[in-house]
Amino acid sequence: MWEYPDWNVPRLGGGMVIAAIATIHVLVAHFSVGAGFLLAIGEGRARKTQDAVLLDFLRLFSKVLLLAGFVFGAITGVGIWFSISIASTRATSMLIHTFVWFWAMEWVFFLVEIVAGYAYYTTWDKVPGTVHRALGWTYAAAAWMSLFLISGILSFMLTPGEWTETRDVWDAFLNPTFPPTVALRTVSCLAIAGLVAMLVANLSRSLDREGKTRVINFSAWFLSPLVLMLPFAAWYFAELPQLAKDLITGGAVAMMMFFLFGIVASTLVGLYAYFGLIRARRYINLETSLLLLSIAMIATVSMEFVREGVRKPYLIYDHLYSNGLVKSEIEKVNREGVLPNAPWATLATRAEAGGGPRTGEILFNLQCSQCHVLGGFNDLVPLIRPWSRELLVYNLDRIHELKPFMPPLVGTPEERRALADTLWELKEGSGDRGEEAAGNDQPGSGS
Repeated sequence: MWEYPDWNVPRLGGGMVIAAIATIHVLVAHFSVGAGFLLAIGEGRARKTQDAVLLDFLRLFSKVLLLAGFVFGAITGVGIWFSISIASTRATSMLIHTFVWFWAMEWVFFLVEIVAGYAYYTTWDKVPGTVHRALGWTYAAAAWMSLFLISGILSFMLTPGEWTETRDVWDAFLNPTFPPTVALRTVSCLAIAGLVAMLVANLSRSLDREGKTRVINFSAWFLSPLVLMLPFAAWYFAELPQLAKDLITGGAVAMMMFFLFGIVASTLVGLYAYFGLIRARRYINLETSLLLLSIAMIATVSMEFVREGVRKPYLIYDHLYSNGLVKSEIEKVNREGVLPNAPWATLATRAEAGGGPRTGEILFNLQCSQCHVLGGFNDLVPLIRPWSRELLVYNLDRIHELKPFMPPLVGTPEERRALADTLWELKEGSGDRGEEAAGNDQPGSGS
C-alpha cells in the first residue's frame, strides 16, 4: 500500500515543490515548442522576401531559445522527475510502467530536438539556406512530438478512459481529453513564443523603431490562434468526468475562477494581437510587451492549475488517490489497518496499531501531509479550528462526502480515533502557543 517513505517539506510540502518546479518547466517548454515554429516559419519568410532585419532578429532569437529553453528546460525537467519520484512515488512508478515505450519515444524526440536545436544555432551562414531551414523544421517537429506524447500521458491522469478496465496502453494514451489537450497546448506554445519574440525585439539594441515594429507585427501572427482558446476549452470541458465539471462550475470556486481567467485572458490577448498588431500594424513598447507576456503566462499557469485541481481526489482518476492509495485497496486497509500496510513504519509504531501515541502522527503523514502542511501551505489546523471534538470525529469519517475533492480516510476505528486525537491536540496547542507550536508539532517532521 504505502510501500515508500513519506517526504515532508517544511512549510511548503512536496506538492508545492512539484508545482513550483513544474510551473517554470511548463512555461519554458511551451516557449521552446512555439519558438521552433516561429524560427522555421520566420526564416522561410525572411529568405523569400530577402528581409535582412527579420533574419538578423531570428539569429538573436535562436540564441535566446538556446539559453532559456535548453538550459532552464533541462534543469527544471530533471527537477520534476526528482520531485515527483519522492513526493508521488507510486504514481510515478505507474506512469513509467504503463507508458514505458511512449517515454522511450519521447526521449528519442527530445534527443533529436536538442541536436537539431544546437545545429540550427551554430550553422547560421555556414550551410545553405535550405539546409538551415530543414534543421529548423526538424527541431520544430521533434519539439512538437515531445509535446504530443507528454500530453497523452498527462491527460491520461485525468481521463484514463477504458484503461481502468482493459489496462491497454492505447486506451490510456488515446484518452478522451488527449486531443483537446494537444490543441490547447499548441495554441499556448505559439502565443508564448510570439510574445517572447516581441519582448526580445524591444530589448534588442540593433533594431530601430521600424525594425522592432516589423518584428512585432510578424510575431503577432503567432498570437492570433488564441481566439481558438474558447472553443478548444469547451471541447476539453465536455470530455471531463462529471465530478471535475462540478468543481469547475461551482464545486470549487478557485477552479471556476482560474478556468474563466485562463480562457478570457487568452482570448483578449489574441483579439488585441489580431486587431491591434496584425491589422492596424501598431508598435508596442517594452512595458506593453512584458505586460502581455505576463498575462499569457499567468493564463497558462491558471489552466495548468485547473488541470491539476479538477483531478482531485485522484492522481490517476478513479484509480489512484492523491495520498497514494489505490481505490480497490480501501476495503483491505479498513479491515487490516493502515500501519500493517505501511512497511516503512517502525516496528515500535506497528506495535501501537491499537492507538498508541505515534499512530495519529503516522496516519497524518500517510494520508494528509500530501496536501496539508501544518504551519505552512494549506494548514489543516485553521480548517478544523471551528469544529468541536465530536464534529471532528464525525467529519473525518465522512470527509470524502463532505468534500468530494478529498480522498476517503481509511484505517481501523482505533487508527481513526488516534488521528482525531492528534489533530485535536494540534488544534488546542496552536491556540495556546501560536504558530511556533504548530511548526514544532509537525507530525513526522524528521522523516
